[in-house]
Amino acid sequence: MFSATSNFSNQRQADLAGKVAVITGASRGIGRATALNLASRGCSILGTCSKPDSIPLFDALRDEAKAVTPPGSAEVKVVGIAADIFTPDCHQTITNALEQHFSSRVDIFVNNAADPRPGTLGELTPEEIQQSMVANIQTPVLIVDEFVKRKMFQPDSRIIYISSIRSRQPWSGQLMYSVGKSAGESLCRTWAQAFGGREEKFAFMAGTTANAVTVGLTRTESVMSCPPEMIESFKDEFMPLQSIPRFGQPEDVADVIGLLCGRDGRWISGTVVSASGGGVKIG
Repeated sequence: MFSATSNFSNQRQADLAGKVAVITGASRGIGRATALNLASRGCSILGTCSKPDSIPLFDALRDEAKAVTPPGSAEVKVVGIAADIFTPDCHQTITNALEQHFSSRVDIFVNNAADPRPGTLGELTPEEIQQSMVANIQTPVLIVDEFVKRKMFQPDSRIIYISSIRSRQPWSGQLMYSVGKSAGESLCRTWAQAFGGREEKFAFMAGTTANAVTVGLTRTESVMSCPPEMIESFKDEFMPLQSIPRFGQPEDVADVIGLLCGRDGRWISGTVVSASGGGVKIG
């Protein structure tokens, strides 16, 4: 029997059919969970990793994506490439792959990969500062700019920069990481203003939104690989501030990103959305 509710549910399951998402750092953690979220709604994925030896991880991601693809929808394509965010040609590597595999199209860009190195006060070097700025600021700027130059972005595209609770809760052991994430949030405000449809120069991508998602304590490989005493210190710092006092899971964050990627996120732009269990309360 036909049901308006079930019909709406089916539409939502395939609401990203035919779209292409670029997700940096998609082989693990939040990036991988985001890729599966979008693929489950019919979106094809170009995912990046930092080194060629991580590319086989995309084979498992491809299999999982096929398993969650909406019934009756076109096959979701998953392509993994090595594109190191510390290299000056990372943006060209990504755009060349889009040209080769996806007919130069991108609907969603999730800047997930980042340089998490500490940047400890009193111990900083010029090289450390420069590398952090390249990875967390220069590379995402160049990626977005290259998508714009080549007119790869489609109307109503989505740009999402994965920020961190550190942009608002600083720590003397992570100066440059905090700086980079704060800058990423600022980038989204300017991208939102430029690409929404106000400027004729960017009319080809009118309706595009740009938002940052600030992430709190999340059970990713990078966090759980820290020394046990550091993990305990993070828990002591963040858990008392959270409204939901537990470790976040990559899927918790991916669901927030997924909301912004779909039609439901069409009226949210130039904002910072907190995906931290209430660890950061923005308003």
